[in-house]
Amino acid sequence: MTNRLTQLRVGDESFLVSSMIERCPKIMMLRELVRNALDAAATAPDGCRQVRLSQVLIDGVPKLAIWNSGRGMDADELFRMCDIASSIRKEHRLDQNFGMGAKVASLPSNRHGLRYRSCHAGVVHEVTLGWRDGVYGRLRRADDRGTMQDVTMVSADAMSRGHALDQDWTEVVLFGNSAAQDTVSDPYQGLPTMGPNWIVEELGYRFYRIENGISIWLDQHARLFEPLASRIPYDDSRHSSVTLPGDGMVLHYVYDAPSDTDAPRGGAGRDTLKPMPGTCGLIYRDELYDVLRQQHWLHAAPVFGVPFGAGSISVFIELPEWMDIVPDAYRQFLRHAGSNQGQVACRDFARVVHQHRPGWLIDIIENQSPSAKVSPDIYDDLDKLLRKLGVKRRRRVIPSAARSVATATREADPATQMGAACADTESPIERTAHGHLTTDHDPSSDDTFDTEPSPEILILRYPLEIDARGLLGRAGRYYPETHQLFLNATYPAVTEMRLLLEQEYAAEPDQQAVRRQSLYLAERSLAARVGRMLVFALSKQGKWPDHDIGQACSPEALSLVADDFIPSLSGARTSMQAILDLKRIVAEPA
Repeated sequence: MTNRLTQLRVGDESFLVSSMIERCPKIMMLRELVRNALDAAATAPDGCRQVRLSQVLIDGVPKLAIWNSGRGMDADELFRMCDIASSIRKEHRLDQNFGMGAKVASLPSNRHGLRYRSCHAGVVHEVTLGWRDGVYGRLRRADDRGTMQDVTMVSADAMSRGHALDQDWTEVVLFGNSAAQDTVSDPYQGLPTMGPNWIVEELGYRFYRIENGISIWLDQHARLFEPLASRIPYDDSRHSSVTLPGDGMVLHYVYDAPSDTDAPRGGAGRDTLKPMPGTCGLIYRDELYDVLRQQHWLHAAPVFGVPFGAGSISVFIELPEWMDIVPDAYRQFLRHAGSNQGQVACRDFARVVHQHRPGWLIDIIENQSPSAKVSPDIYDDLDKLLRKLGVKRRRRVIPSAARSVATATREADPATQMGAACADTESPIERTAHGHLTTDHDPSSDDTFDTEPSPEILILRYPLEIDARGLLGRAGRYYPETHQLFLNATYPAVTEMRLLLEQEYAAEPDQQAVRRQSLYLAERSLAARVGRMLVFALSKQGKWPDHDIGQACSPEALSLVADDFIPSLSGARTSMQAILDLKRIVAEPA
């Protein structure tokens, strides 16, 4: 307070508290509770730093409990801890501690009660937060003398439940939204529904590394949780870490070879995530953000230089603490500290990930690429069309390590983002007409470098590859960042054209050749039609808005042109007849 300013206050405190709690993403609950437990456990003596997640029975119903060693709280500290923006023995900082995470994230799913017990100096006190009559607060209960209290002493009850009083500790028990709710298996009362391994997955895809010698035990010491950083060095995983010079950013590349068994690695008694599926995530202060898993990672992986094998390849981008970024209010995302405070995303670093892939990983990716090749004349035709339309060479922009945290991410719909990527002009990633990576060139040295080369065309035939690219029911998907066009060889138009050709040439004696050539011509026709459509879309740069260009390059637009295969039949028939005539000539005796 100064003589030049009157401090702002809260006019409706109850509304503000309820608003903050109700707006918090409930899925952050376990992270916040475990983060608090880890911070407290770090104050325990070496060798005694533990966090335990287990179940306790409340009136016969399983409730999730998070227990930690480390400095406990007395009655006054436990009372003050319950208030919003209140922290005990922690400094409030916008980039670290807000003083409201665990309470705010947990109360929407625990209106029936969120019980804290803490042992300090041999005495255990208890306070329970909850929601009654539209208000969040401390639930009062009678003490031994019948007086209603916010905080009560429960040392005897704690001892009867097996808790020792000769060391400090704190325990949080989640009562859920009703007395009958099992918060171990159903923490959010079905909204959302969680899988049987949800605790391990929530921890594993949030805490990349656990420091200070702290152990997290699940189910009363039965299983030791291991974070990803501890599991990566296993012998059956190949990995490399690349530290960027002068930057401090570390790129972690991991290949987990597919296994015939789902048995977890790491030995008996250890709880690990099952063989790690492909994953990508940002690491900041040992925690993971913007985690891309399963289909989200498979769809995005080509931008990171992983067009194939992404289901077994993981990439983690570790950001140094000095970067000008902060977690958002609920720690769900990272945001730029300046500019428009846009979210920091894995995709911001795709270029640097692509450029620093280790050689062994590139070999694995190439070994898993499809064998289907596109005829060189398709590329030649597309190159001619690009020159005719005057499509200027673009440098695909994916922010470099130096720029990525200084430039806010675009906030637009996918079509706008694709159109913007098509129009951007800064990145040294270039390809030849046949898709091979090249080194940087001086455009002034050769006129051909003024024209955009044709995209690399990759034809997919196997269901897993097609699903990974999001091409079920779609003919193609274009990745502007890497200038790659993936085509679905099982798309109905390909099948229909192949069958028509086979029927028309059913009288030919060499039916094996007919089937082989029908498939080849149908796939070739698909590549030609979709490739030309894409070239015409790219030629609209500077003439159409980014959103419209993105729509023209979308899988839906590419699929529509793929459907119109009838006009291509004439050329296919000519090629088929020429091939069969040549075979007959070769087969005739001299």
